[in-house]
Amino acid sequence: MKKIILSIALLGFTLNSSAQDFSWGPKLSISSPSFKLQDVGSVGNSLEAVQLLEDTDPVLGYQLGVFARISLLGIYVQPEVLFSNAKSEIQFIDVIDENADLIDVVGKVKLNKLDVPVMFGKRFLKVFRINAGPVFTLLLSQNIDQVGVSDTYTDIESNYKSATVGAQIGAGLDLSILTIDLRYEMGLQSISDGITIGETKFNPDQRLNQFLVSVGIKF
Repeated sequence: MKKIILSIALLGFTLNSSAQDFSWGPKLSISSPSFKLQDVGSVGNSLEAVQLLEDTDPVLGYQLGVFARISLLGIYVQPEVLFSNAKSEIQFIDVIDENADLIDVVGKVKLNKLDVPVMFGKRFLKVFRINAGPVFTLLLSQNIDQVGVSDTYTDIESNYKSATVGAQIGAGLDLSILTIDLRYEMGLQSISDGITIGETKFNPDQRLNQFLVSVGIKF
């Protein structure tokens, strides 16, 4: 992953030497990440238990960093380096039998990441833009806090991957020095190798999808 980021930076400097237009600047994004869980399976000590693992409503996050835009031969390439904060929740419901109370555990997930999107796009009328491209992610830190009290389940652990790849697609608007973007990011692979709640092991396909609205300043 580090080699990919260095290669992207080298490509940017190379294109800049022959580019027809070059701009750069800071940008801030508001995100609405959703940790989608699919193919959920569990292995527990109690064969009578019914375990359900669900994702819940997304929590707003943010991205802060810099971008560069290089225009060449009618298209542009826009690499970005962004510090990203993503939050969401995972809910675990355990029913021992039909007459038992629900054991409901919610884990608040917090991920700090370094996102490197590389967008390829086309401008129209010098104002409107459409773009798409891959986004490379390096995990900086992870934390899951349990909400609620449970005597049975005291720990929530998730083995999030250190590097993943996704894709973004979107449209933008340029107004003088301001650049505005609306994008949708989809996960191309699971971001986790498994989730453990108490002694119950889940192996879901957990992907990070999100909408992003960003504002940047071009120099």
